[in-house]
Amino acid sequence: MTYSPTHAPNAAPVAPAPPGQYAPAKVLHKLLTEGQSGRLILSDPNDASVQWCVYFGGGQIHFAGSLMGQQERLTYLFNRAGGGETPKVEFSGSSDYQMVYDYWRSHRLPLNGLREILSTLTQDALVQFLAVPQGVIKYQSSIGLDPLLLSVPFRQLLMPIRDTISQWGQLKADVSSPFLRPQLDDYEACLKLVWNDNELCQQLQEVTSLMRDNLTIYEVATRLSVDALTVSRFLQPLVQSGGVSFNRYQTPKVAKRPTVVCVDDSPTIQQFVKLSLESSGYSVLSFLDPTQVIDQLRAEQPVVILMDIEMPSMDGYELCRMARQVETLRPVPIVMLTGREGIIDRVRARMAGCTAYLTKPFNPKELLELVQKLAQSQPASSL
Repeated sequence: MTYSPTHAPNAAPVAPAPPGQYAPAKVLHKLLTEGQSGRLILSDPNDASVQWCVYFGGGQIHFAGSLMGQQERLTYLFNRAGGGETPKVEFSGSSDYQMVYDYWRSHRLPLNGLREILSTLTQDALVQFLAVPQGVIKYQSSIGLDPLLLSVPFRQLLMPIRDTISQWGQLKADVSSPFLRPQLDDYEACLKLVWNDNELCQQLQEVTSLMRDNLTIYEVATRLSVDALTVSRFLQPLVQSGGVSFNRYQTPKVAKRPTVVCVDDSPTIQQFVKLSLESSGYSVLSFLDPTQVIDQLRAEQPVVILMDIEMPSMDGYELCRMARQVETLRPVPIVMLTGREGIIDRVRARMAGCTAYLTKPFNPKELLELVQKLAQSQPASSL
């Protein structure tokens, strides 16, 4: 049976998408067919705090995951796999792909074991991605994975999960994602639906008792040792009866995102830095003209400053020296982004007050890890 890229298999026809929204399956199918590479990010139209992503290239799927909730999802999937063990890695500021990679390295698992785990994670995320009728989608053509550990034909990943996609598609109107947090509103209304079935009454009691902990559906499923689809199908009629409602996965944060300033006269580098850092929780301010930066730096108080050495109106050495003369900017780490690799250039950068030195070309992982390290510690020279 041929998979229709416009909606989930066997699901009801999809209504025209609202302005700014697209059918995720249709967009992914088009990009794969064209042989494009990059990453798609889907924002859940019912909960903007939930985002799914798919990495692909050369007509193959490289990975799919979530951009939040990694701890809940990985715990659930590892328990479903029978391991009963959660990756012992830092969850904050990292991706689920990196978490699993670090887990694989620390536990010295065979490579085929790692690929099985990545395939399971990918299929779970693809189910949610493809079951959404329409959503806000961002395509990032310059984002990839390093190292690339999985490359599988779309159809090979799709075939085993077709029915699951269809079943989730039928739930989406009431249960938009397994990251929702169910809450009990009217126990009597719920009880009326199950009162004549002892087994369902027992399940109702178990599920509603867990709601007091404000758990996601993933977490409820983990506690009950069942799959998230089973929990969601149980909740759907309770939601329709008014007995249960959902809290969003994450209340929008008021706290300001940490700011990274990038001073570089290349729009390409500016775009690369934004794509590399903003998906990991940083706000990136870009400046093409270094002569206009110092006053902005005083106002923004960034956690890290990135600057090119070779700029037409003022080089990075001079800008770095000027920044170090401002009292509030002295403790802020400054990273030189440059194609120069000579020892003399490194010495000049250190004398100007530079904290670290990153040679072009560099990859997103390299940049992110350096920014995270400098943002979380006192500046110290790493030249």
